[in-house]
Amino acid sequence: MKNFVPHLAAALLPMAGLSAHAAGYPDKPVTIVVPFAPGGSSDSATRTLAEQLSQKWKKPVVVENKPGAYGSIGAGHAARAAADGYTILLASVSVGTINLFLKNPGFDPVKDLTPVTLVARGDYVLAVNKMLPVNNMKELAEYARAHPDKVNHGAFGSGSMLAFEQFSESMNFKAQNVNYRGEAMSLNALMAGDVQVMLATLSAARPFIEAGRVRPLAILARERSPIAPGVPSADESGGRGFYVDFWFGFMVPNGTPDAVRKQIAADTADILKKDDVRKKLYSLGLVATSSTPDEFGKLIQFESTRWIETARRTGLQAE
Repeated sequence: MKNFVPHLAAALLPMAGLSAHAAGYPDKPVTIVVPFAPGGSSDSATRTLAEQLSQKWKKPVVVENKPGAYGSIGAGHAARAAADGYTILLASVSVGTINLFLKNPGFDPVKDLTPVTLVARGDYVLAVNKMLPVNNMKELAEYARAHPDKVNHGAFGSGSMLAFEQFSESMNFKAQNVNYRGEAMSLNALMAGDVQVMLATLSAARPFIEAGRVRPLAILARERSPIAPGVPSADESGGRGFYVDFWFGFMVPNGTPDAVRKQIAADTADILKKDDVRKKLYSLGLVATSSTPDEFGKLIQFESTRWIETARRTGLQAE
């Protein structure tokens, strides 16, 4: 989340010190598992990185989408793969909290997966169906309180669901979470009026905002985003103090050799320094952000603790 990113300042430094490389890796195709449906920002960014890694490694790097169950289907698939570096998981904060929601997710995100590197971070935008008569965060909260059980939130994973729960708690209103298999499906539901509000990634929502198909209420940050300067900040929209962003990165099955993890991290960091890659991610509404495995691990632990506390306090459970 954005207010914790300064703790990762060192993650933005060059990784020239990581010189350990696994002999012969990779010597066959590598698969990156995306535990979400195609069409979201994480999927698009992963495909850009896969192409670059394939060129760097001179081996095919294949993206495989395995959506469902708050990301647990894809994450569980990756966790059960051989610990050799040939299956990489594109992970978000939901991977670290998935065990809160599913009684039997099929894997333990702490014991079965190990961090490699951050890849990118980006902003969330709070958006509503254009027919909803609200124009800012304060008006949304007032409308929801005046119309109980008539405001539904389009969730596309445990991360978006938890963040929205924290928002509604902070603004003292209730809304029903309606879960979709991917962000694109949730956005379609928002435009159709099947749900009235959505906490979406700016990268995925921006085309629909620009086309006037959904109404943005706020960027959930202290300041406006240069990517969407016409959308007010949380402070301007009546949600002062509610700041949340998203991130994702690479994880591999626990037991993967350290040299392999460090090589993936270092090679990914080299790619994320390239101007064309940074511009591509920026066009998706993302900021390229690399890290060492240890730095990424600390972020996962910190974030998981935060969202565990939110889930326990709100009593949120997955359906």
